Amino acid sequence: MGLLGASSRGNEALNYGAIVDPSQASGVEHGSLLMEFTEAAVRRGGDLAEVRGRLAEAIGAAAVVDAASTMANFQRMVRIADGTGIPVDSYILERSGAAPERLGLTAYRSAANTFAAG
Repeated sequence: MGLLGASSRGNEALNYGAIVDPSQASGVEHGSLLMEFTEAAVRRGGDLAEVRGRLAEAIGAAAVVDAASTMANFQRMVRIADGTGIPVDSYILERSGAAPERLGLTAYRSAANTFAAG
């Protein structure tokens, strides 16, 4: 699954389904709270400060900075790729297998660009 798969190699306990279904456990410590933080930040929700505070209590201020930086980096990469029309490399698509379809990623608007290479 690209960067996500490569970064989690060796940890088969991770559940990628939690990315698109918050009712599922991700297998990541504080995963639900990290997803809540990500959603609040991406949607610019009015609850962002409150969620960020709860996350800081759970994982510490420095780890919140790491989480925010990681989230921002992924969003930056996606926006650049979408804005320039860069499709996902066939190398990544081949290794993704059925994951994009299984997770419902092909239903997103940007999928028209992303999965065109396949």
